[in-house]
Formats: sequence, C-alpha cells, structure tokens
Amino acid sequence: MLTHEEPELDVTDIIVMDPDNTFYMRMGTDAMRGHCILKDHVLVIDRSLTPIAGSIVVFYHEGEFYTREYAPESGRLVLKADLPADSVIVENNEDWRCWGVVTVALNPLIHPLQRVGRYAYVCAC
Repeated sequence: MLTHEEPELDVTDIIVMDPDNTFYMRMGTDAMRGHCILKDHVLVIDRSLTPIAGSIVVFYHEGEFYTREYAPESGRLVLKADLPADSVIVENNEDWRCWGVVTVALNPLIHPLQRVGRYAYVCAC
C-alpha cells in the first residue's frame, strides 16, 4: 500500500518553457564536443531567447545552419566551436541570423545494438 503519491513527471514541463517558440534539431557534427554536444544529440532550441555571451546558439550563415558558442567581440562576432577551424567569424557587414538558443541537449543512452526498428532514433536524457 502506498503511503504517498508521487507527482506526475512530464519531461515537456522541464525542457519546454515556451511551446510556441521551441523547436528540436539533431546535431549534425561533433564540433561542440567540449560542451558535451555530440553528433546525433537532439537539441532543444528556444527561439524567443536572445543570446548572451557563452550561450550555445543555432545560427544561419552563408546558406548553412551551425551550432556554436556565441562570443561577441569588438567589431565582429565569433561563433566558437571546439576547434578554431570549425569556428565562424562574422564581420560587421556579413549577414547571419540567430535561429535560437539551445536550452537542452538530449543524450542518447540506448546501446547501439538496441537501435533497431522503432528504437533506431531513440533519444533519452
């Protein structure tokens, strides 16, 4: 017999603050390993947030989407990856768009041998 009730746990209540502006994207590279964001992790992105220095952002630049650390500097914006060669430097006159701020990265823990059928794209944090 239970002597107390556990409150219901809904992961959406924990990771989604603004449902109308929350989107999900799968990370395409290992460029952000230092932030524990690996290829195929699912990113939770809030488009209503304004980035601040140190935020992880998804941005659009020269026809491509990137996920990098937002690091504004005097006269330019550095969108930092783990390796300098993967970083993007945006000068004042270049066009770029912040698509949103990453709030959560979901880390898949299922064993690779279990990733079959409906479990092929399971992501659990």
